[in-house]
Amino acid sequence: MSRLFLLLLLSLQMTLALAMEVPEVVKSCLEKNTPTSTSAQAIELRARDRSGYEQVLLANVYWKRFPDNRSRVLMHFNEPLDVRGARFLIIENEPQNDMYIYMPDLLMVHKITSKRISSSVLGTDFSYEDYERLHGILTDLKAEQYPDEVLAGRPVYVVNSYPDDDSGYEKISTYIDIETCVAVKTDFYERGHQLGKTMTVDPAAIQKEGNIHVPRELLMRDVRDNTETQMVIKKIITDLPLDDELFDPEQLKQKDAQPLLTD
Repeated sequence: MSRLFLLLLLSLQMTLALAMEVPEVVKSCLEKNTPTSTSAQAIELRARDRSGYEQVLLANVYWKRFPDNRSRVLMHFNEPLDVRGARFLIIENEPQNDMYIYMPDLLMVHKITSKRISSSVLGTDFSYEDYERLHGILTDLKAEQYPDEVLAGRPVYVVNSYPDDDSGYEKISTYIDIETCVAVKTDFYERGHQLGKTMTVDPAAIQKEGNIHVPRELLMRDVRDNTETQMVIKKIITDLPLDDELFDPEQLKQKDAQPLLTD
């Protein structure tokens, strides 16, 4: 399975995990942006509703590849005060990934079921499923490549992906910048082929971090609700030591992430 570096997200390479039938040229391109073992990022989420009201969330995102070659992603929220300490964990698994959320005011770790996979994460335009896809740890996609196109003057690969029936989406169209191997546009279609969301990356916001390209900003827009969430990657570190217990659901309440990303 192709593991893609995202933000999230990620680990937060803003693109999608693709099925193995995708041509090798596309998989090879995407895998160029994958860290060897771990990554950590400080991100800012700016969620705006249709009236223009904006909520700002700050979080650290940690990604690690385990010895079984499967990945785990932890998102740890720092701000605002009412969600400080909230944590969201994704564990790559077969046939479905395991997802857990911990909210400090409830003092309990909850496993996220397929019925909640399309729900919003803390009022943003990203669902739990979106974060899975951002971090490239989904295995349910059937995908096919279409003829290359030009988007905003840049050549792009075009891939259509088809999630399984548990997904909130019927089809996902991804446009991958050939030069940087970053997805610069992703359209998420709901049942009935209705465009639900669009995620875009300004090519000017793509930066080289070591040997990988990282989109420092992306925008997720909900077409139906007329809302949007901007994600900004404030800092990124790759291939750093991360404790396995950080990604253990039984330790989700107790184990604190190392505060190396706070300014």
